[in-house]
Amino acid sequence: MDRLIEISEEEMWTDYLEEVNKLLHEEKAARHENDAVKLSEICKRIMELSIDQKEYKWLRYFMILLTKRRGQAKKAVTEMVQQVMTYLDKMPTREEKFNLINSLREATEGKIYVEVEYARCTRIYSEMKEEDGELDEATDTIQEVQIETYGSMEKEEKLEYILYQLKLVLLRKDYVRTQIILKKISRKGLEVKGLEKIKINYYSQIIEYYNHEKDTLEVAKCYQTIYNTMKKVEEDKESDLEFPYEEKNKNFENFVIYLMITSYSNHQVDLLNIVNTRYSRELESNPVLEKFVHKFLLSELMPLDEDNVKEQLGIYEPFQAHIEFADEHLDSLFKQIIQHNLRVIEKYYTRIRLDRLSPLIGVGIDRTEQEIADMVINKRIVAKINRIDGIVKFGKKEFTNDTLNTWNHDIKSLLSKIDTTCHLINRERVVYDK
Repeated sequence: MDRLIEISEEEMWTDYLEEVNKLLHEEKAARHENDAVKLSEICKRIMELSIDQKEYKWLRYFMILLTKRRGQAKKAVTEMVQQVMTYLDKMPTREEKFNLINSLREATEGKIYVEVEYARCTRIYSEMKEEDGELDEATDTIQEVQIETYGSMEKEEKLEYILYQLKLVLLRKDYVRTQIILKKISRKGLEVKGLEKIKINYYSQIIEYYNHEKDTLEVAKCYQTIYNTMKKVEEDKESDLEFPYEEKNKNFENFVIYLMITSYSNHQVDLLNIVNTRYSRELESNPVLEKFVHKFLLSELMPLDEDNVKEQLGIYEPFQAHIEFADEHLDSLFKQIIQHNLRVIEKYYTRIRLDRLSPLIGVGIDRTEQEIADMVINKRIVAKINRIDGIVKFGKKEFTNDTLNTWNHDIKSLLSKIDTTCHLINRERVVYDK
C-alpha cells in the first residue's frame, strides 16, 4: 500500500502512522464516492487515534490536511472540528493547547459552515493572549470576527462575545472602537428575561466609556439600570441569581451621586424627583444622600462649605482616588451647589450686591461672577453684572412694548374677574329675593 504520509528523515514509521495511512486510503476512496457519512467516521477515527497515542503534532497536521482536501465533505469537516475542540482540555501543557487553537483557527478560517467554531477558537486564543499580557494582539485578533453577522450562533453566546470584544477595547482605552461596538447591542434586546446577568455586565462596562466622555447623566442612568435589574431579579422567585447587599447599595449610591454632579436640566430634575419618590426607602438608609437630594429639590439656600461636603461625601466611590476624574467629580458637585443657590437667589431678588450675594452662596466674589457668567452662557439664568457698582441684576430687560403688553393682560384679567364677581352677586340677589 502506498504511503500517503510524508515524514522527515529523523522520524520513524510507526504502527500509528501505518494505521492512519490505511485510513487515509479509505478516506480518499470515500471522497471519490461522495460518501459524507463514511468520510466523517474516518476523519473522526484519525483524530481519535492521534489523541489516544498522544501524537499532538500529527493531530494538528492531519486535521489541517483533511480540511484542505479537494472536494472534502462539509459534514466531515464540521464533525471533525467539533470533536477536536473537545480535546482542548486534554492537552498536557498550555503550549500544546495554544498550538491546537492555532491549528483549529487555520482549519476553520473562511468556512461559513464552521464559523461558530472559528469564533469560539478565536475567543480562546484572545483570552490566552490577554493572560500573557499581549493586549494589543488579543484585541486586534478578536475584532476581526464580525460576530453580529453569525446567524448560527445563539443570541446569548453572541452577546457575551460582543461584551468580551468591548472589554478588550476598554482595557486598551480605545474609545472610538468602543463607540462602534456599543451600536452592535440593542438595549431593548437586553430586556428579555434570562439575560439579566449579561445586561448588568453590559451596563457595568459602558460606565467606563461614559465616565471618560464625562457624560455623568448617562453614567447615573447606567447605575440606575443596574440597580433596578438587581432589585427585579431578587423579586423574581424563579431566578437563581443573587447579589450582595453591599453591591446593590453601591450601585444605588453611585446613581444618586452621579445624578447630583450632573449639570442642571429638566431631565436631571425629573430623575431627582424619581429618586425622592420611588427610592424613598433606599434614601432612608442613606441619610447623607437623602439630605442632599432634598436640598437640591427645595428652593432653599445651602451655602457651600467645601470641607464639610468632602467629609460627608468623600467616602462614596465617585470621589475616591482610583476613579478617573474623581477630583473633577468633586468640583462638579461644588459647582452644582453654587448654581443651585444662584437659582434660588434669582427667584427672590431682581438685584443684589455682589458683596451680599457671595456670603449667601458661600464662595468669594470672583467665583460668584464666574458661576453667574457660566449660567448665563448656558442659558440657565438671565442676569447682568455691573462690575463697577458691584451689582447683579436678574431677569430680562423689559422693553416698552413688553410692559404695555403685560399691563394690557393684567387689566383684561382684572376686568374679567370683576365681571364674574358681579354676575355671582346678582345671582345671589335673585335667589335671595325669591
